[in-house]
Amino acid sequence: MIASWAVAVAQALDARELDSHGIFEEAGIDLVTARDPNMRFPAAKMTRVYDLAEKIGEDPAFGLSIAQFVHPTSLHALGYSLFASRTLETFCRRIVRYFRLVTTNAINRLEETDADFRLIMMPAMGKASFVPQDAWLATIVRFGRHIYRPDFAPVRVGLRRPEPKKNRAAFTDYFQAPVEFGCDTNMLVFDKQDMQIQLPAANAELARQNDQVVLSLLARMDREDVITQVRASVVDLLPSGDCSKEKIAERLNMSERTLQGRLAVKNTSYRDLLNETRKELAEQYISQGLRSFSEVTYLLGFSDISSFSRAFRSWTGRSPSVYRGQYLTDHQTDSE
Repeated sequence: MIASWAVAVAQALDARELDSHGIFEEAGIDLVTARDPNMRFPAAKMTRVYDLAEKIGEDPAFGLSIAQFVHPTSLHALGYSLFASRTLETFCRRIVRYFRLVTTNAINRLEETDADFRLIMMPAMGKASFVPQDAWLATIVRFGRHIYRPDFAPVRVGLRRPEPKKNRAAFTDYFQAPVEFGCDTNMLVFDKQDMQIQLPAANAELARQNDQVVLSLLARMDREDVITQVRASVVDLLPSGDCSKEKIAERLNMSERTLQGRLAVKNTSYRDLLNETRKELAEQYISQGLRSFSEVTYLLGFSDISSFSRAFRSWTGRSPSVYRGQYLTDHQTDSE
């Protein structure tokens, strides 16, 4: 788990006049090392910290107080990407894609229904301990209140933890929504309209730059994560015009056949990852409105504008010019 999360937990303990250094020491963590932004702690030890905090503080809602000490910098570059997201939907999709930067012991997925979006968090395969569930969900909602509106609230909340014997009201008071305990998964349910409104501080360029930093961090963090390594390599090589599978494999020190096999195990392919990355970058570049279509064509490694336009239409159902016009119109309307 990212060490900066430990700093937020320690601050929450100190705010309650609990012995943060003693609690962390009992859990086997040296708080001094938590100041290193590249440091990571075993999730099991952080879960031990959380359990001790609840026990010593005699408050099952302690996790909610952690959220107020989590800042964008607490999540490294991911925090800046989240705050620069265009909508709450893209905000949540970044959480799903990049949560490994926070911890490898939990995964998120985003489900869409006719009426809502559901951000679901669960332990990773074979993992028993993971980031305190209520603290993370509380952090997501707090971030939403910063970047969307102060009274933002989910439609409902589901928690895997058992119903607390006391201070249950603290959960509904914080989330401003019905909270159900003992669920199969941890879940935030969001209104569909909230998820698709243009956020006031959206910044496509800032989001893109920090996404690249996150990809690089993940690639370094886990050399076995071939998908992250391929995505990071694609982002780096696209402007060169030579982003072939052969070039990617060479960059990752493996044969094309090995690369193809490792991606197949992950139910994806070089071509799928190339198209997904190009699509995301294209939407960011075009919505930003600062680059000409010729520049975007070059940055994405297409040979000419017509090739880029055909690809963009296949991804979005709209031409680049129509997409940019609709985006800018929506942005102006939301700002008025």
